[in-house]
Amino acid sequence: MRRRQALAALLGSLALACAPRAAEPHRAGAPARSRREARERLAALARRYEKLMQEHGEHEWSRYAGRLAEGPAAAARMRALRSAERDVFQEADAILQRFGDRIVSPRQAELWRRGALGLRLLGDARAASLADELEATLNGHEFALDGRPVTRAEIAEMRRSDDARLRRRTRQLEHELHRKAAPVATALLARRRELAKELGRASFYGALLEVRGSDLVTTERVLGELAARTRRPFQDALGSGRRFTGRVLIAPWDVDQVIARRASVPHERFPPERARPVVEGIFGRLGFDVAAWKLDITVRDFAFGGQTIALRVPDDVRLVVRQPAGIRYYGLLLHELGHAVAVRSTAEKAPLFKGYEWVPGLLDPAWAEGVAEVFGRLLDAPRVLREHLGLDAEEVETVRQSRRLETLLGLRRGLVGAAFERAALEQEHANLDALSLDVERRLSGLFLPRDTEPVWAGSPFLATYPVYTHAYQLAACVASQLRAALEARFGDDWLSPRAGDWLRERLLADGTRWTLNEKLVRATGSRLDAESLLRFLLASPQGV
Repeated sequence: MRRRQALAALLGSLALACAPRAAEPHRAGAPARSRREARERLAALARRYEKLMQEHGEHEWSRYAGRLAEGPAAAARMRALRSAERDVFQEADAILQRFGDRIVSPRQAELWRRGALGLRLLGDARAASLADELEATLNGHEFALDGRPVTRAEIAEMRRSDDARLRRRTRQLEHELHRKAAPVATALLARRRELAKELGRASFYGALLEVRGSDLVTTERVLGELAARTRRPFQDALGSGRRFTGRVLIAPWDVDQVIARRASVPHERFPPERARPVVEGIFGRLGFDVAAWKLDITVRDFAFGGQTIALRVPDDVRLVVRQPAGIRYYGLLLHELGHAVAVRSTAEKAPLFKGYEWVPGLLDPAWAEGVAEVFGRLLDAPRVLREHLGLDAEEVETVRQSRRLETLLGLRRGLVGAAFERAALEQEHANLDALSLDVERRLSGLFLPRDTEPVWAGSPFLATYPVYTHAYQLAACVASQLRAALEARFGDDWLSPRAGDWLRERLLADGTRWTLNEKLVRATGSRLDAESLLRFLLASPQGV
């Protein structure tokens, strides 16, 4: 056995010299005999947890940055990490069951238990193997148009083309990926449904939602309010776009072009080589010297728009990003560097509170994405657009209008994704292709012709981040609520180092020591709601 492990490690080092080491097997100590020994054992498990998170982060960064070859050695390394993580949390859960939650703080006990459940839900060997296979399929797929390779960024631009046939081809290209991924994705969803039954849970979706820090009632309430109050404004916006398409109804492959024609500033105004210095300058206004951190940012085409990976909190964080055209690249960097600011601002010493993401339940995605969107949504601020991007008054209003429209569209797409995933995880014998198209027809606000192809299996979230997409809708609410609090507290001086210090000290330094709602109440006086975001979305005289 040891010879095989040594050979696998050697092969891995030959494939990639900088690849992360395989995790050492976890060896449980003698059972604790007293509450003092139990506390000491939990402290040792927390240190072990942090070491595993650092190894896991290094492995994930190597994959996303294109520096780790997929194959048996990489798969074996990840299996070893997951096994060690499960062992740590199972032992911690057993200690809490024996000695009670009071041997640690209530929040630590909550995180230990959530992590144990999360790893039972996502650490199943069969499901993990299928998820890895699906992710490798998605990341390894090469799109081609008329024999020419095209990137995901190019496909995004094709959706905004004035050529209707080219726009229609984007859905067909996505369907080609879907057909390749669907057998694995279908098997993965089936295994997750089976796993929920084995664990005595009514629903994999509901159980993992609980692990992620959200409850079904609150999530449905907030998403339902966003859906209901933005439905008419979204339809009004599309109605105004009908003259550009010549259609009475707007199809999914046409909607981006409608929005682009309605409100867009030419990409040439936002050259990619200026993006990083401009974005670093915006962070500098808030007192975050991002440029001095000299962060490792890899730009490449991969399944996600961007990934910010904490290898060691707080001082080693790295980014992998795509490079979309125009202002979207600036917004993407603001969001991803917002994650980096959160990591670098963490002052917590307790490993469970540092916000590593690889064990589900240890980091609330709505909070993590919401903090990043506090910075990502700075492109909604006229002052930022004028002073940092150099836009004139007309361009400022155009960008704000475009971002309202794109947020409305993003909400509809997010609702479709979350509703489909929930249904797919709860309906055992459903035809998933038909189910996905039915959900899209009901919730997207768009017209789906009879020949519309399913594309659901092309989502990387099904593989790597299940029951996660709802978090982006909640995150937009978090960001808007915090922005309103900044403006109320600091007035015209809200874009300043004083405001940055407040964010750092009030919200970021303590990591995950407090829940999302506890942080929001401390910062804004109220729990999560949709009002601030809706004020932005409904502010336009045209209804958007």
